[in-house]
Amino acid sequence: MTLLADKDERFKNLFGKAAIFILLAVIGIGLVFLWTGIKKGAFTAKSPVYFVADSGQDLSEGMPVKFSGFKIGKLNTLGLDEQGHVQVEVIIETKYLALLRQDAVMSLKKEGVIGDGVLEISRGSENKPVLAVGGKVRFERANGLEQAVVDVKNRIVPILDDVHQTLSDPHGDVRQTLKNLREFSAEMRATRERVDRVLGGVDSVLGSVDSNLDKEVGPLLRSLRQSAANAESLSGKFDRELPSLLKKADSSMESLRMTSEAIKDAVQQAAPQVPGVLGEARDTLGKTREMVGSTQDVVDSLSASWPLKNVVPPPETGPIRMDSHD
Repeated sequence: MTLLADKDERFKNLFGKAAIFILLAVIGIGLVFLWTGIKKGAFTAKSPVYFVADSGQDLSEGMPVKFSGFKIGKLNTLGLDEQGHVQVEVIIETKYLALLRQDAVMSLKKEGVIGDGVLEISRGSENKPVLAVGGKVRFERANGLEQAVVDVKNRIVPILDDVHQTLSDPHGDVRQTLKNLREFSAEMRATRERVDRVLGGVDSVLGSVDSNLDKEVGPLLRSLRQSAANAESLSGKFDRELPSLLKKADSSMESLRMTSEAIKDAVQQAAPQVPGVLGEARDTLGKTREMVGSTQDVVDSLSASWPLKNVVPPPETGPIRMDSHD
């Protein structure tokens, strides 16, 4: 029996093509794994470093080890020894060992308040030797949220105990202060009662003073009102009579002036005949004096009046000056 020959050109070398495709896929997958291993540090030289922990709590394999915020290794293994201590092995990239000293400290911290745990290793002192491969470092736990709560509790509980003891002590300052406040409140109530009695007495005294003032001041006010009314009526009367008095005074002064001028003219005209006219001059002078006297009385009465006594100057007293010839 003979096999049918495949004369289709598309199926020639099909096995070789499939083998090449599979080989390329395998090479691609290998390159991906290689690249991933390089990125993960699988092909980077690492050195073990050890530390002893009091407890394996919050420690787990694969936990990252960081230095200054950069990952330089991870926790490899942890287990218990014969003494019950936790032996922990971390692997750190060998190139970073030169940055660490023998007194470096490995701290267990949390990324954030409630984040995952992370191992943070410090640099150590500059004067110490470089940390060797397989060396040991000191381990400590950083204060997390739980530790902070425990610390706060340890600080607050004694304070609360002291406060409770202080409040419960019957001879303590708080109880004595409350007792003094109660006594002071009672004294204040008694003082208030005394003040109320004093204020009641003051009210009665003020009432009697008010009644006495009403009795004494009432007549005085009525008298003042009457005096003011009399003064007002007198002022009105004076206002009505003042113009006529001023007119009389003006007419008297005008008559006096005219008389003086007449006397002056008469004296000047009769100067050569003085002896004969002297008798007539004496009579005229007597009449003039009488007229001046009446005018003076009018002026005095006006000056003595209440509104003008401080305005009109007092008249001059003395003999009337008369012109004469030498």
